[in-house]
Amino acid sequence: MRALLLASTAAASMPLAATAQQVATSETATSETASRVLQPITIMLDRIGRALTDVAGHVSVVDGAEIQEKNIQSLEDLVRTMPGVTASRQVSTADPFGGATGVRIRGVEGNRVQMQVDGSRVAERIMDGSRDYLDFNFTRQVDVVRGPASVLWGADALGGVVAMRTITPDDLIAPGATRGGEATIGYSEVTDSTDVSLAFAQRFSDTVSMLFARSRTVDHEMTLSNADPDGGIWGCSRPVAYGGISCGEFNPLDRTTDRTLIKLDWDLTPAQRLSFTYDRMDRLSEVDLRTTLGPSTTGYLIENPRTRDITRTHYGITHDATFGGAIDTLKTSLSWTPNGYKQEALAVTRNTAGDTVNTTDYLDYSEDFLELDIQATSRFVVGGSSHVLTYGFDGDRADTSYDRRRRVENVTQGTTVDSRPSGFNFTDGTTTRRDLYLQDQITLFDGQLEVTGGLRYATYRMDPSLNSAVVSHPDNPTEVRTAEELLKSLSATWHFDQTYSVWAHYGEGFKMPTFQQLYTSSTQGSFDLVPAPWLVPEEVKSIEIGVRGVYGRGFWSVNAFKADYDNFIESFWFIPGTNDISYRNITQVSTWGVEAEGAWEVTNALALTGSLAWMRGEQRASAGAAPTRFVVPPLTAVLGATYELPAYGLTLRADATFAGEVTPSSYANFTPPSYQLLDLGASWELAPGTVLNMAVNNVFDEKYYGIGAASYGLTTTAATANTVPLELQTGAGRNMTLAINYTF
Repeated sequence: MRALLLASTAAASMPLAATAQQVATSETATSETASRVLQPITIMLDRIGRALTDVAGHVSVVDGAEIQEKNIQSLEDLVRTMPGVTASRQVSTADPFGGATGVRIRGVEGNRVQMQVDGSRVAERIMDGSRDYLDFNFTRQVDVVRGPASVLWGADALGGVVAMRTITPDDLIAPGATRGGEATIGYSEVTDSTDVSLAFAQRFSDTVSMLFARSRTVDHEMTLSNADPDGGIWGCSRPVAYGGISCGEFNPLDRTTDRTLIKLDWDLTPAQRLSFTYDRMDRLSEVDLRTTLGPSTTGYLIENPRTRDITRTHYGITHDATFGGAIDTLKTSLSWTPNGYKQEALAVTRNTAGDTVNTTDYLDYSEDFLELDIQATSRFVVGGSSHVLTYGFDGDRADTSYDRRRRVENVTQGTTVDSRPSGFNFTDGTTTRRDLYLQDQITLFDGQLEVTGGLRYATYRMDPSLNSAVVSHPDNPTEVRTAEELLKSLSATWHFDQTYSVWAHYGEGFKMPTFQQLYTSSTQGSFDLVPAPWLVPEEVKSIEIGVRGVYGRGFWSVNAFKADYDNFIESFWFIPGTNDISYRNITQVSTWGVEAEGAWEVTNALALTGSLAWMRGEQRASAGAAPTRFVVPPLTAVLGATYELPAYGLTLRADATFAGEVTPSSYANFTPPSYQLLDLGASWELAPGTVLNMAVNNVFDEKYYGIGAASYGLTTTAATANTVPLELQTGAGRNMTLAINYTF
């Protein structure tokens, strides 16, 4: 029974691991199934891998088994039952490929949340781009850190971290065996997706093992069965009569994601391991853009197909060593991870002269990381205190390139013109980080008190390089930008006894502006996007306090937080007195709230769980300005239940979500109403090693809106209503998922 550990909430909290550990050791009479699930989960985001309850903070964990059970294929699936964490969805026809743009943790979203796979960073999102680089096949565990984690993981972890770890040969090969594997076939109704994956591992000797894994996912545009095709309160004037789509539909999409994962582990000695990783993800999307078909002031749009090919390739080598001396362990990781996409958009038009014109726009974007991480751990005792010292170097070089081209071919006249579009552009550049970090975990009074302090000396250097695609602008700077920051963290946990404890945590973070924000340059005619050389790094100071109780068959945990962000960067700011759009630093954004979680193993078969998040936020545009509301997730609670029928090989699951009304930043904006959802699922072991996983989500077909709808005004122009329809922010209606997993 994974119920107590994973809570049917898609996210086990920190206290969950402690509960699991204590129940596993104290409830020796429980069933084999229960004791298997109640083993402790550890995380690597504290860089030393401890039980979740030993870390002062709030981390949610989803393991590979739950990803299979719930057929999780997207960020929306991952955080569906994770109160206070939401996924951002792309709905604009300016970027018709859909997909995820990131996650929002405690109200902070986008590039302020670091995303990584096997310790390597995922590329940031740009204004007309995507951050859809994740694939959930072959995932061992996902950790979602709430709040700043910059001291241990660098500047990008300003609002939190989403860290994925992939499977290893040891995960597939059972003790005493020489080989093992798993195969999955899955289907999800929301995107009409089919997923097929196979992973196989072989142990060639006592010291060498290898894993090979391959997957293909084919899916299509998201279906929102409850979206109003007429656009809801905004209305809709899309060209349906000319073959267009309604305001409750996404453009037709065919998307294929291929993933290859290869790992080789070589135990040089019993105390040293050398690991090699090759991880390639290729996501090809083909969309038929139908939102502007038909007549216009310049002619008639006949068709507008587009393609985007997103790739992420990770080459990694890691050396782990245990010495047991002054330096207890040493881990060195070196990786090269190119990320990017190529995009092509074709517009076939008939101009006012009757000529057929093919206009093709090409976009090539890349952000490639060369990363080196050296981490050492030392353990020692001084007087009555024991210390675990974690320290090292974390550095990387990121090369960013953005290139746009356009070809206009007049088929009727037989002419071709090549040019550089005058739309959105920004400079190429290189970003270099060289950081040093130190963390000391001090245990006092026979383990009753633990104090952990951390420091990171963070450095940033940004070297811009003008390219031929950048529109010349008098204010477009090319000087080097640098920054240095000493980041601090401090936490403490006091154990009153074996049951109750209280903890507190203080953390800091900072984030440099991106090349897009600093060096953007675009001429649109009616308005320009201009550079923002005045931008300074964003900073955050956060404090959390929490209390938890752990019992033989359950736990509860409550924590409160407050985060103050200075110099928060606001996008699409109209410079006063001009028609220019740029970026600016807002004086301050503050978020605060309360989170709670609990679980109780009622019997060996039945477990009940619950989690809750409530938060508020405000922002000030300048010093002395009146505060305005900052949009954060609404009051949300998730109640879960899991019931096992071992005699039938059956596990039943239920998750009920209760979400309150979202508070928009202005009364002139749309207010997403409260809603309630019920998800039901089951896992049935058809035969040894073969499990059928089924789920029906939103059983009562409730219509609801995501938090993104709170940024929409109550009224708008027809052009805006057609470009970013409000109804595309609705959640999926009743839908089902199905997957068969075979382990051998």
